[in-house]
Amino acid sequence: MSNGDSGSKGSLLWLIYIALLISGGLLLADALGVRAMTRLTVRLGTALVFSAVALIAGKDKPAAIVAIAIVWIAVLITLFN
Repeated sequence: MSNGDSGSKGSLLWLIYIALLISGGLLLADALGVRAMTRLTVRLGTALVFSAVALIAGKDKPAAIVAIAIVWIAVLITLFN
C-alpha cells in the first residue's frame, strides 16, 4: 500500500468533521436561543459559505457532498422547528 492510497481515502474526512461541528453549533444555538444564530440570514449564510468551501476543497467527491448535506439538514431542522 503506497502513501497516496491512504491519503486519498481519508483526506476529506476533515470536511465531515467540520460539518458536524457547524451543524451541532447551529442546532445548539437554536435550542438555547442564541440571538446571533437565530436569524435566518445567519443560518443560511453559514450553510452557503460552508457549501462553497466544501465544493472548492472537495472537488465533487462524496465526502464533500455528505458534509454539505449534513449542514443543510441541520439548517432545515432549525427552519421547521
